Amino acid sequence: MGASGWDYYMPYQEDVYLAFVTLRQLVFEAGEFLWAVSGKNASDDPSRPKSEDELWSEEVVRLKGTHSILDMYKVLGAGEKPNYGYLPYSYDTFEEYMALVKEHGNPEYGVIVPVGEAEAYAAAGDTKLTRDHVALLVPLAKYPGFGRVAVLHDERGTPAELYFWGFSGD
Repeated sequence: MGASGWDYYMPYQEDVYLAFVTLRQLVFEAGEFLWAVSGKNASDDPSRPKSEDELWSEEVVRLKGTHSILDMYKVLGAGEKPNYGYLPYSYDTFEEYMALVKEHGNPEYGVIVPVGEAEAYAAAGDTKLTRDHVALLVPLAKYPGFGRVAVLHDERGTPAELYFWGFSGD
């Protein structure tokens, strides 16, 4: 199947982690994720899990993911750097893969990486991002299994929304 892209808008709040946790709960309750046991969108499957513990207890879900923000578990804080591990590199054999892991480490999947001011300016030419900048931000989520979050501002330059996006799944 391959990884699937996902994106969500949440009302702005200063505590990005709380917004993230709230968003995950909303997505789970609405069934807006792949229920890998049946291969269906969970909202279309009456046998879908009733809790996240039940969701993640299934090996097929742990292997294939949910193709949603439910595959993310952590938001990096200010100054924290993501561990993309060997992802920017290509390899042809298992031996090459293991050499890259040894050199660069294993990636820490499931992490939401906030967009900083310098990155926002480089991508969109502005540090007060708006919905008009979203298309310019999307390419910043370039590694599968990682998500991004950006603060979006209203026309007065006041923080108005948090935009979460990325791609995940098998």
